[in-house]
Amino acid sequence: MSKTKAVLLTIFSVILANIIAFRFIDMSTKSQIDISNKMILNEARAQFKDTIYTREWNAQFNGVYVDSDTLKPNKYLVNNHIFTKDNKKLIKINHAWMTKQISEISNNYGDYYYKLTSLKPINPENSPDKFEKNALKKLEKEHSKEYFEFSENLKRFNYVGALKVKPSCMECHYVQNYKIGDYIGGIRITVPTKDYKIFYESIKEKTYITKLILVIISIFFLLILIWFINSIYSRQELINQMAEKQKELSQRYKLAIEGSNDGLWDWDLVTNEVYFSKRWKAMLGYEVDELENALETWEKLVNPEDLEKAQLDITNNHKGITNRYENIHRLKHKDGHWVWILDRGKTFYDKNGNPKRMLGFHSDITEQKELEISLNNSQESLMNAEKMAHLAHWSLDIKSMELTVSDNIRRIFGLEKDAPFGMKELFKTFVYEDDRELVSNKLTQNVNTKTPYNIEYRFKKSNDDEIRYINCNIEHEVIDEKVVKTIGTIQDVTNINLIQEELKILRVAIEHAPISFILTDKNGVIEYVNPCFTKTTGYTYEEALKQKSRIFKSDFIKIEEYEKLWETISSGKTWSGTLKDINKDGEEFWELAFISPIFSNKEGEIIKYLAIKQEITKEVFLKQELQDKEELMIAQSRHAAMGEMISMIAHQWRQPIAVVAMGANNIMADIELDILNSDSLKENLDEIISQTEYLSQTIDDFKNFFKPNKQKDLVTVESIFAETFKVMGKMLENSDIEVIQNYKSETQVYTYTQELLQVFINIIKNAKEVLVEKREDNRVIKINEFIKDDHIIIQVSDNAGGIDIKNIDNIFDPYFTTKEQVGTGLGLYMSKTIIEKHLNGKLLVSNTEDGACFEIRFSIKDM
Repeated sequence: MSKTKAVLLTIFSVILANIIAFRFIDMSTKSQIDISNKMILNEARAQFKDTIYTREWNAQFNGVYVDSDTLKPNKYLVNNHIFTKDNKKLIKINHAWMTKQISEISNNYGDYYYKLTSLKPINPENSPDKFEKNALKKLEKEHSKEYFEFSENLKRFNYVGALKVKPSCMECHYVQNYKIGDYIGGIRITVPTKDYKIFYESIKEKTYITKLILVIISIFFLLILIWFINSIYSRQELINQMAEKQKELSQRYKLAIEGSNDGLWDWDLVTNEVYFSKRWKAMLGYEVDELENALETWEKLVNPEDLEKAQLDITNNHKGITNRYENIHRLKHKDGHWVWILDRGKTFYDKNGNPKRMLGFHSDITEQKELEISLNNSQESLMNAEKMAHLAHWSLDIKSMELTVSDNIRRIFGLEKDAPFGMKELFKTFVYEDDRELVSNKLTQNVNTKTPYNIEYRFKKSNDDEIRYINCNIEHEVIDEKVVKTIGTIQDVTNINLIQEELKILRVAIEHAPISFILTDKNGVIEYVNPCFTKTTGYTYEEALKQKSRIFKSDFIKIEEYEKLWETISSGKTWSGTLKDINKDGEEFWELAFISPIFSNKEGEIIKYLAIKQEITKEVFLKQELQDKEELMIAQSRHAAMGEMISMIAHQWRQPIAVVAMGANNIMADIELDILNSDSLKENLDEIISQTEYLSQTIDDFKNFFKPNKQKDLVTVESIFAETFKVMGKMLENSDIEVIQNYKSETQVYTYTQELLQVFINIIKNAKEVLVEKREDNRVIKINEFIKDDHIIIQVSDNAGGIDIKNIDNIFDPYFTTKEQVGTGLGLYMSKTIIEKHLNGKLLVSNTEDGACFEIRFSIKDM
């Protein structure tokens, strides 16, 4: 048997013995108390029987006559009397009255108490008290013969014996409809139990002392037995405990590492080796093999803002400055968010006091920390809201005129937190002098009338001459028709007043603005228009109200565009664009419009729409006129380049014409020398036909260049440059210019091909001319095309030395040229116009190390 079982068996035996002993003592005590209770009950029963026997004796004689002088007067006995021969009056008393008389005598001369009682007493003096009423009800309900109980302090034993209706009772109680055998009441007998109480308390005390002595003896005996058992099993138990402790520690360590909700870390300070548990890594979203067990792992994951403090706390614990290490810092989760960590640990030292090991746990407190931050932010927001509202409160004791104010009042008036502030300072220092009488009179008047009021007055802050405005709400505390205290709130409404003034100015500005303001509800029904609207549309303010905004709709704007407009503003976005509307007289006009939704502050739902419109009819016509002029200039520029194109054609045709002439001469020479043969003739004619086809293709290429094209084509940049070099290739070749082309993107662009071709020809032609002018050899034009930041970039550069720095900012100006008496100054201007206004791109120029670089940018999203 093991030591534990032996000890438990011993304890069980002692406890069982005590239980048996306690049971025996309780039974003995109960037996004595029961005997005592039974004796008292028997005494009460005997008293009850004696009373019953007396009643029955009286009933046998149908009452007895007694001298009237011995009885108290009683209204119930008036008619029950007789007179003796000597004229002495005798009164007949029945069994109930006799029982009552005997009870009163006993009650007056003894410790016992008797009472005849009933739930339906004929004599009111027999009415039951609380105990008697409860007893009588139980007797009648349960059909029992008796009811008894001890009083709460055990000084009395109350007994009620049941009385049933007998024939002798009917003489008095027939009027109550009783029947023979019914419960008619009872006789109460109260037995004094002072001696019983002493006996009861004595036996209880003896029982308690007996039990206490028994427990003390049992404990002493149990200790001796346990000591004896312990001495037997001590050595074996020590061995078992050591083994069990080792096993328990091993299991606990394993569970702490693998199953704990906290992450365990173990740092060997001698070898600098660190162990992180599986849970430690899982807290940060990593598997066991994804993080190296090294101190550097932790240092890399710690938030840089927290690292220094964490390292300082660790160092202090190593030095023994702190008993335990505790720090809160953030570690980076695998997915990138920060995890708040409560880091707790302790340093262990060797026998020389040097730190040798540190062990601790990481707890994820992100949820608590975020809640704490949220609460702090909420509290800070609340405090800021109070400050922003410039609110404060105060109270004034009317009797003492003592003024109590909140800290915000001191802040509003520019005082320090503990600065004194009373009625004197308020009226003489802070209330503006012109308003002091008004404020004082208003307070006095409303204290007398006991009515709340609101007042606005001016004040100045401490050490500040700026006049500000206070709004004050005041109420009174009234006791016994007298004002005892006045309380109020104040608010610095200076900014509100300024805002109101600004709103007035804004309204005046809107009323006089040269643009139209239209406010509608969420269904487009007009609620407000300004005078400019009336001037523009011809509708008066009254005519416009309650009208739908579609009354201005013209047939020029497609239904789909209006649907897109409503879709935009209904989704909470602002729509902007131009509209062609009609006025009251049916005349069309153009407007630049911005339409925005207005949201409710609480639900964030759209409640209204605001339209801001400016008539741009003249501007539209001017823009169209300008666009027509630009188109004309582009066409003129194209035709102005015709002379230069003829020069290009000459370059293109010079070699083919020479080949044709040479072939014709060869044929003529063979005819004159009479050496003409079919093979030689066929060879010369084939060459002439090949060259004429080339000339025909060249004519088509130049013809396509001058052909107007208003449709966009889906092409690549490389294909447009290919068309460019069909026109200019020979000219560049004859000028000894090398063209280096690098196309990194094959992205197709949706553009006006002929206009972009015109720009390429113009830029390359300018590069050719400056190369011929400035370089005698190694002339190079580079073309680079690539994609960068969602843009197609086209760069055309040369190695002619670049553009003079004084001219580079003017290079795109109209009629600006560096070619004396040759250039028109429109080429680059028109190129920039085509790129930026027609093709939605950008044309830029810069100098590189070798020469000028023209860069064209197109957004891929816009193509």
